[in-house]
Amino acid sequence: MIILLLIGVFDSFLFPGGILFEKQSNPAQLYESRLEVVFTGETKYGLPELRTISIYSQIDRCSVKAASFGNSLYRENFFEAGFGFPVGQRFAFGINVAGLNCWIKDVSNEFTGAFKVGGQFEKEPILVSAWVSNVNVPRLSAVDYVPICYSLSCDYRGHANLHFNFTVRGVDRGLPFYNFGLEFQPYRILTLGAGVNTEPLLLEYGLQLSLGKLCLSYSGNQHQQLGLTHNVAIGFLQ
Repeated sequence: MIILLLIGVFDSFLFPGGILFEKQSNPAQLYESRLEVVFTGETKYGLPELRTISIYSQIDRCSVKAASFGNSLYRENFFEAGFGFPVGQRFAFGINVAGLNCWIKDVSNEFTGAFKVGGQFEKEPILVSAWVSNVNVPRLSAVDYVPICYSLSCDYRGHANLHFNFTVRGVDRGLPFYNFGLEFQPYRILTLGAGVNTEPLLLEYGLQLSLGKLCLSYSGNQHQQLGLTHNVAIGFLQ
């Protein structure tokens, strides 16, 4: 339980779990109709006690996501539904509504709700997107709350198989931090990703294999003091 003190309540769900999961974080991305199901497992710092399992699905322009983080003594459960829509040829907007549950064995079992809004503007080769989550400042008790957090991202897609990304992120009234990343697709079935996050300082990496309708991916990051985080996903796309 001591290691959990290093992680704020629902920290695991504030930002994307891996460098290849940015699209799932902005509900505006749902404007593009698709059919997709993704199962994900993540282990922070190599500790089984800090494991997250989740399922994400998009049908048409709607999405649902369910995730659970923790262990037999402490657990955070998360359920989210979202919808996105285009506005004109270049803009898109979306909204997510989430239910949050924090359970501590023999101590408490608290519930609350959260809202997220997102938008994007696209004009090739530039994509600018932003979202704000927990806009209602969800509270689990008089002390514990889930902070407002935000993301502002710019993607440059000047090459068909090479994308650059720069993102500014922040939590509540704290100082912003930054993420630099790139995706390289040397072959149609293979995508490689790499990046740097500034707070905490993380080296991020990932690879994705697209085999017809089946998609397999591994991503992770290296924390200077706590070690490696691993994220494995299997998805079905149509």
